[in-house]
Amino acid sequence: MSQPDRPFAELTGFRFRLWPLLLAALLMVALLEAGRGAARWTYSQGQALWGEHVSIFLNLAVLFQAALGLAGILIMRRLLPQADDHLRWPPGKSYVGLALAIGAGMGLVMLVADYWPELLARTPLNDSYTVTAFDAGGFLFAMAITGLAEETIFRGLLVGLLVVLVPGRLRIGRLDLPVAGYAVALMFGLAHWQTFTVDPLHLAIAQQIYAFAWGLAYVWLMERSRSLLAPMVAHGMGNFTEVAIVMLLGMLWA
Repeated sequence: MSQPDRPFAELTGFRFRLWPLLLAALLMVALLEAGRGAARWTYSQGQALWGEHVSIFLNLAVLFQAALGLAGILIMRRLLPQADDHLRWPPGKSYVGLALAIGAGMGLVMLVADYWPELLARTPLNDSYTVTAFDAGGFLFAMAITGLAEETIFRGLLVGLLVVLVPGRLRIGRLDLPVAGYAVALMFGLAHWQTFTVDPLHLAIAQQIYAFAWGLAYVWLMERSRSLLAPMVAHGMGNFTEVAIVMLLGMLWA
């Protein structure tokens, strides 16, 4: 007797709770803004030392956000010990090679989504990236380590929290992830809301779509490797790839 076909989408073990989702959203905003605020204050205090190098601010923001995310994870471990933050070295296959490949592909997709008019016109892509040796290196380093902050906060803390408080899994085709992963991927996209204030609408919408998709990819890597290392690598590689190409084409097409 043939087995019945599985439905394309299937939700299992789900228990909806609104307050953990609101808590996660508040934590996201608080940690990101607190990290930026601390970086802004530190940058202003040391401006006599490092001048107008904005890349310093970017690196400070990443480091402060990473520290706050880690502090949040340590608190979660005490208050919700059953939550898995995946803050460990991969116990088995690391998936780092796959993460690098995925990240490079992400960077190319973001490049096209963000800059397709400039690519078609062969005009400089972004004049906000200073291409002096110091700032170019600073921007690229900040992009490469972005995952230390955002993966610690979004996947380690927020997904870890919501997997326990809003349990359930959602399978769509072959993609089977915790409901928490989809919820945090949506938050990850909404965290980039500022794009609607500075970019054309079609570009801002594209950024929301790929940020949501990347959020799901990071959860997938985290679950497969049982560690935050692979999503951190993919995240950093994606940002590094896009910004490196933007800088290179900006110099070639200036």
